[in-house]
Amino acid sequence: MNKENTIEEYIVKDNLDMNKLIEDYYNYIRTIIKNTNSLSIEDEEEVISDVLLIIWKNKNKLDRKSKFSPYIAGVTKNVLYRKYKEIRDNIKNVEHKYDEEIEGNFDVNKIIEQKEINDCIINNLKEFGNTEYDIFTKFYYEGKKIKQIAKELNLSVSNVKTKLHRTRKKIKQILKIGGF
Repeated sequence: MNKENTIEEYIVKDNLDMNKLIEDYYNYIRTIIKNTNSLSIEDEEEVISDVLLIIWKNKNKLDRKSKFSPYIAGVTKNVLYRKYKEIRDNIKNVEHKYDEEIEGNFDVNKIIEQKEINDCIINNLKEFGNTEYDIFTKFYYEGKKIKQIAKELNLSVSNVKTKLHRTRKKIKQILKIGGF
């Protein structure tokens, strides 16, 4: 690579010769990345790919008389900036999510209240009848779809929806009376 190379030297038949560009500037881009900070090999490759893609997309906007190395360095630094920002934001999101999980896992009062609500629901469901109990537990505790429940219990989909709706209303009323 000659740092004095102009963009015009990489134009062949009004098209950018990416093979020559990669051959001449791949190590230059990698050096810029290595000098700014440490990234994983995968992130380095992603940055290099992004740099080359940006150059390719902007090939018609390039000043052919300009030197290529400053342009490539600028694009590389911009891509690196976005990459580090993305990594930083991902770390913040993970930390925030982790903090929420820890807070949620150790809220003893919340756990006790949820257990009381579940016990209240299960105890009262048994009084509603087998069909309502089966529909409710299959839907909410086993995570089954309404169509699947209807098939298993030999009921129509609309019948399952109606029974599920009525059971929810009854449970809501019971929970309200129970102070939940």
